[in-house]
Amino acid sequence: MSKLEQKIKSLPLTSGVYLIKDGGGKILYIGKALSIKKRVQSYFSNRDQGPKIKILVQQISDVDYIETATEIDALLLEARLIRQYQPRYNKELKDDKSYPLLKITRELYPRVQLTRRIDKKGDYFGPYTDAKLLRQAINLIHSLFPVRKCQKLPKTACLYYHIGQCLAPCIKPEVQGAYDKTVNEVKSFLGTGKRSFMEYLYERMMKAAREYRYEDAQYFKEQMEALGKLKKKRFSIRKREGLIAFSATLELKKLLGMEKLPEKIVCFDVSNIHGQEAVASKVSFYRELPDKMEYRRYKIRTVKGIDDYAMIQEAVSRMLGGIKEGRENFIPDLVMIDGGKGHLNAAKEILGREGFESTALISLAKKFETVFSARTGSLLLMSKQSSALHLLQKIRDEAHRFAISYHRSLKEKALKKSVLDQIEGIGDKRKRILLSQFDSIEELKRAGCEQISGIPGLDRTSAARIWEFFHPHG
Repeated sequence: MSKLEQKIKSLPLTSGVYLIKDGGGKILYIGKALSIKKRVQSYFSNRDQGPKIKILVQQISDVDYIETATEIDALLLEARLIRQYQPRYNKELKDDKSYPLLKITRELYPRVQLTRRIDKKGDYFGPYTDAKLLRQAINLIHSLFPVRKCQKLPKTACLYYHIGQCLAPCIKPEVQGAYDKTVNEVKSFLGTGKRSFMEYLYERMMKAAREYRYEDAQYFKEQMEALGKLKKKRFSIRKREGLIAFSATLELKKLLGMEKLPEKIVCFDVSNIHGQEAVASKVSFYRELPDKMEYRRYKIRTVKGIDDYAMIQEAVSRMLGGIKEGRENFIPDLVMIDGGKGHLNAAKEILGREGFESTALISLAKKFETVFSARTGSLLLMSKQSSALHLLQKIRDEAHRFAISYHRSLKEKALKKSVLDQIEGIGDKRKRILLSQFDSIEELKRAGCEQISGIPGLDRTSAARIWEFFHPHG
């Protein structure tokens, strides 16, 4: 089996965007799909392709992809990527004016609408390949962002105002500032490379919180909750399990002998440097996609020194406590630990102690990518091509990334209280350089003057001051 065949076989069945490349890595074509794997496979299985597609298929050497939460997200991302890379085989999409565009009108109170013509009366995004999906995207924007839907401003507030989907500038001109801000948020999302509405809203919420703009953070949180409710409505009509489940989830259910699908999966990871600034992360996946509203970070409080097992126990215990007290709504079907059997047993002890012994529990060890089950206490046999293993690796890697990012943010905060502040000529920039090169102040103390001066951004004078500070008596 060739590398390309292996790559295509491992593609996900989820919605997203695929990028077809030639032997030199150049992007030839970008497309969206409800199922990435099925769409890419169709290029090779359909014999009735037109001449252009046949030529394209002959040039394919690699396929990359970006998963999205919905097909609407895939549509919006596809247009952004085509605009960015301008692939050769998407050229007709750039030039053909019959494709639909998303227009934000240039009015006192702008509207969001679908159009096929470009004039000077609006800002345009696209073109897009699917008018039906674009209409759904516009409906979603109208649901999340309270911009006007009416073509002509009425003299009284309409139903949309009363259900919270319009700021009613028709009767409340004082909302002009808030309205402009809302329109700018729509433009910002459409112009960024974010994979989904949820990802965009989450990052905006976190940025606002970091900058102490709590009213803005609350606004984005409410938008995320509204989007979550819309998604739940779409799944309110249940279908047969085989039709709604993804392959990896089904495989996990069979491997673990579970009665129900493990739709909700959480994974824990811990991060520390020589026992300092220890943190744990919990990421949550729902139906094989990240649910960032349910991510959690835990600064370890009860563990001193290096004890990964105790840190895992504290983090798991805090999640379970939150569930019991009603602070956590995401109750996992499957708990995963980044680690080996020791980490697994530590978590198992806490689940049993807190009355969650029936919750499925596994661990994924980095060294050989081996998966252990707490129920059987043994290794789960999974091939390297297993879609279930790929899903678990994806979740584990996300937990590791999330823990590391938190650890780094704590390290940044430590800059403001650093002992290095006492050294003349060492400001934030040089502190940042030193803390990126040395894991601790103790390690910096052991470094020689020559070693310090060899670091880019530090001269011999600064290095001498640092060394003399820690060695006042020579």
